[in-house]
Amino acid sequence: GIEVEASHHEVAVGQHEIDFRYDKALATADKAVTFKYTLKAVAEEHGLFATFMPKPIFGVNGSGMHCHQSLFRAGTGENVFYDANDEYGLSELAKQFIAGQLAHARGMTPILASLVNSYKRLVPGFEAPVYISWARANRSALIRVPKISKGKERSARIELRFPDPASNPYLAFAVMLKAGLDGIKRGLPLPPPSEENLYHYTPERLVETGV
Repeated sequence: GIEVEASHHEVAVGQHEIDFRYDKALATADKAVTFKYTLKAVAEEHGLFATFMPKPIFGVNGSGMHCHQSLFRAGTGENVFYDANDEYGLSELAKQFIAGQLAHARGMTPILASLVNSYKRLVPGFEAPVYISWARANRSALIRVPKISKGKERSARIELRFPDPASNPYLAFAVMLKAGLDGIKRGLPLPPPSEENLYHYTPERLVETGV
């Protein structure tokens, strides 16, 4: 019952990304748990071992659980993250949601990156975020805004890149939602995006940009 939309080989040897279709938060958490359990069982049947450790091997890319999020209006199904007049296609509500997650990033970390092994993944140079930031095409940012294709406004969303698959998805999604909704509730302003490679930032550049 899990609809896979895309699957491809990732950076490390034996590493794969499997993207399944979005759904409501609780249903998606159910699917995430079923997904891991099933893949481990199928791998074992073939004499293989599937691991969801964030950083199983030193010196190669770790495994994240990138979470794409959007809010839809109950009843109409309208994606309230979308604004056609914005450079990034983001509504004011979406920007406040991002600002809430940035503001609570440190507090969310024990839930979204819950193991010692999680912090071995969150190091520079392996496409895992290490700074509190947001951007569009920047895969070193904590939150990325995927480009919205013409005619696919319903797909407007944000991608939180520091959760990993060792986390409890029920707790993870609840915390992510609470942080984003707090940003909306308090009308938090969104800082400027960081479109440069953050791994190359010097301490001086970090101070200069406020990252």
